[in-house]
Amino acid sequence: MAYYDVLIAAWNSSIQPPVGVTGTGLSSAQATATKLTNVNNWTVTGTVPTSFLTTGSALTACINFAEFNTLTATQQSNVLALCNCPGPLLGGSTNSGLLTGGMFVTYFSTPSSPTIAKLTALAKATTQSWAQANGYPYVSSIQGAINNHDLTDANSSIGGLI
Repeated sequence: MAYYDVLIAAWNSSIQPPVGVTGTGLSSAQATATKLTNVNNWTVTGTVPTSFLTTGSALTACINFAEFNTLTATQQSNVLALCNCPGPLLGGSTNSGLLTGGMFVTYFSTPSSPTIAKLTALAKATTQSWAQANGYPYVSSIQGAINNHDLTDANSSIGGLI
């Protein structure tokens, strides 16, 4: 699987942690369990996460007034109602068919629009786990995403872990 290749490259890299990653690097002196803990604590920013939570006020801050002004009264009302929802709102590249992403992608449909640019910047500023950003299913903040089974599978792949 592709994410095993990414794990193998990161695990074996002489640059620790890998470029763009925040966290404790790996060394040959560390036990496997320590390396696994370090990898599960790595974080990244700068990519649109597959899924993330945001707030209505953060979304409101991304809306360009000139674009908002071109929406119909019903669309404006829908956007304002969504932005006034209490609690977190789900976004991310795999959630564009849900209400938050779907509404913004439909109403602000020009990819180069100021609103879409600000929403993209908001998403890219989101800190996410390195494992999740590289396709590992996220289990929990306690257990982490990568486990000993993944290490066994990655080690049996071409290249393996050292």
